Amino acid sequence: MNINLKIDTEKINRGFVDLQKASNIAAKNTLNIVAAISRRNYIKNAKEKLILRNNFTEKSIRYDKTETENISHMETRVGALERASYMKLQEESGKRRSKRGSALAIPQRFARGGSSRRVVSKKNYLRKLKSKRVKGKFKKTFKSKKAMNVARAAVAYREKKVLRYSDNIFQVVSFKKNKRKIKYKKNHLYNLSQRTANIKSRKMLLPAIEKPVKDSQNIYNSQMNKLLRSKDIM
Repeated sequence: MNINLKIDTEKINRGFVDLQKASNIAAKNTLNIVAAISRRNYIKNAKEKLILRNNFTEKSIRYDKTETENISHMETRVGALERASYMKLQEESGKRRSKRGSALAIPQRFARGGSSRRVVSKKNYLRKLKSKRVKGKFKKTFKSKKAMNVARAAVAYREKKVLRYSDNIFQVVSFKKNKRKIKYKKNHLYNLSQRTANIKSRKMLLPAIEKPVKDSQNIYNSQMNKLLRSKDIM
């Protein structure tokens, strides 16, 4: 994104011996300030629109300063490092594909502690749940599928394990048995049926840049005023 700055030479020429040098320094400072504010805004937008498990994304959002005072070569950059390439997909939308054709693990509300806005709790990480699945050759033991499922649910509840039905993983949170009926309740933790997922665009970078760019003229003017009060370029 280009930044156009207006220079009122009649107003400031009287204060500088070297107006061009002062203007170039102010322009360099302005670009760096705009980039720094844009990074801060980008991080804020990411925290508001995404569910961040840790500070990896925040640390991956960087900005590069410009060091030159040659105005034709000045350039700053704001964005996410390659290691956080998923941020581009979030910004532009597209399809997220599973690795090596495996299923995408899509956590459900209960895996997030009951709220879709929370991160998945550590105890519900899929890699931890794999070792807690109820296993066994139940089909050879029970005559009906219903009886088999009841037995698996009883084991899951008693041993605090999880059940996998087709492409879904469940946690048994209650199990009640009386003379006539058996009732149990399952919470859906993961859907493993998809190989791709459609990611909607969540604009975070562009809005982060727009306001600082609009303010760039005021930032430049402020930098020139600081230089006027300095003795370095008088």
